[in-house]
Amino acid sequence: MFYGAGTLILLLATSDAQSAAEDVALAGQNLMLAACDAGLGSCPIGLSRAYLNLPEVKAELGIPTGYAVFTPLIVGHPAQIPEPTSRKETQILFWR
Repeated sequence: MFYGAGTLILLLATSDAQSAAEDVALAGQNLMLAACDAGLGSCPIGLSRAYLNLPEVKAELGIPTGYAVFTPLIVGHPAQIPEPTSRKETQILFWR
């Protein structure tokens, strides 16, 4: 599930925190940009979120009660660096 990555980082928040998902997503994006700048690869592994939030898994990992895993990220040295993909032209929409 984690592709043999050297590091798994779990971004947590209290389960009742207002806008926790957005805050954690922003923190994860900054972490991924910093990893890239350091020459590392990273990838969010959202499929593992349900597993990592099971009570027995949280207990094994020492995740305190009241916290939930929002974003699991793997970080490591990439086997290869892919070529950049083409991008669509930016569209800016606005209303007056």
